[in-house]
Amino acid sequence: MSESTIASTPSLWERRKIEAMSRIQRVALELFDEHGYREVTVERVAGAAGVSPSSIYRYFGTKEMLVLYDETDPQALEVMRTVGGGQTRDFVELLAIARPLVPVVLDEIVTDDVEYRTRVRLGYVRSIPEVKSRQTEQWRALENEFRIAFAELTGRDANDLKLRMAAAICIWSCMAALDHWEGTGFAARLRDVYAEAVEAILVSLEALFR
Repeated sequence: MSESTIASTPSLWERRKIEAMSRIQRVALELFDEHGYREVTVERVAGAAGVSPSSIYRYFGTKEMLVLYDETDPQALEVMRTVGGGQTRDFVELLAIARPLVPVVLDEIVTDDVEYRTRVRLGYVRSIPEVKSRQTEQWRALENEFRIAFAELTGRDANDLKLRMAAAICIWSCMAALDHWEGTGFAARLRDVYAEAVEAILVSLEALFR
């Protein structure tokens, strides 16, 4: 792999897991839309999806995560971990390698189906208090995963202040982008909203590590 390319395709196991979780989420969202979030149990979702309740808990952990799961998160992490061919590099150098890959990656992972489910999911975040509360925990956990990945990529200490700031910028800027998207009535394509947000994130990170 060259320094300017990235292995964005996950492993076969990871791809099958993402496909299974996405399929189960689609079933769950359809049931929630038809019968109401509180009226649908995990067991009912499992039956409709053709899996066991234990499989749903193993994949998602909680009923709230049936709504909140976002398949682009593990895909983005996988892409990020391969930037620079696995060599430890300066953060600014990694950003320079990553920038031209952003459009390709967004085209690959922000599909029409992802955009549709994201719109539906945001409605439940807004209307179901326990889902909204769980979302904050989810994003904090993702922020931590990004921070650890940044440490591995750069060789910096995982507690480095700038790495913590970089992870926070990435995660909470994306949340701001989703809030903006919803606030416009989903006027633009999600891929385009993310593209604008990622460009702003890259500019901010370049300034942070300059």
